[in-house]
Amino acid sequence: MAGMRLSRTHFALVVAALALAPAAGAEEDLPVEGQPAPAFQLRALNPEASGAAFVSLDRFAGDEPEDPGSRAVLLSFFASWCAPCQKEMPYLQQLHQMYRDQGLRVLSVNIDREEEGVALARRQIRAAKVTYPVLGDRFNLLARRYLGEQSSLPSVFIIRRDGTIARIERGYGKDARTFLLAEVQRALGISRPEEAASK
Repeated sequence: MAGMRLSRTHFALVVAALALAPAAGAEEDLPVEGQPAPAFQLRALNPEASGAAFVSLDRFAGDEPEDPGSRAVLLSFFASWCAPCQKEMPYLQQLHQMYRDQGLRVLSVNIDREEEGVALARRQIRAAKVTYPVLGDRFNLLARRYLGEQSSLPSVFIIRRDGTIARIERGYGKDARTFLLAEVQRALGISRPEEAASK
């Protein structure tokens, strides 16, 4: 019977793993704007920033978020070898500082697979003085769910408090400052100066 229980447990783990990772090339399964963001829980690379070893999306967004002050999540994917990602990191920190009190929750997901890359990412996080949670996705299970097999970087998702996706930008080459600021303000319900002037 013990062997039977073990194989049932093994089978359940295999099924769970398959459910987490879509089939290769299944681009139609990627999340789209207006639909719920795929749930996740990942280990923090900087647990001192998150206050926990693991961070889950449902802490900040979904049916009943644990964080009462959360109004929107900015979810960014990056790797240590991605130069635009390194350039963007200080700006994400700036957005975190500017809008945390108004409900913005910034989360970054590092997709480096090798230990050397993860170690470099940790150094980059420290150099940028990042105080928002940075999560590790070494097996790229979450990256495949959000980005597909290509994992274009940098990529960002703006997720509303109810867990639905407000904006997706995958593999953008342009300067993210303008559109990120606008999308964050829109998600938080903050009027920009030009919009306020036109009212």
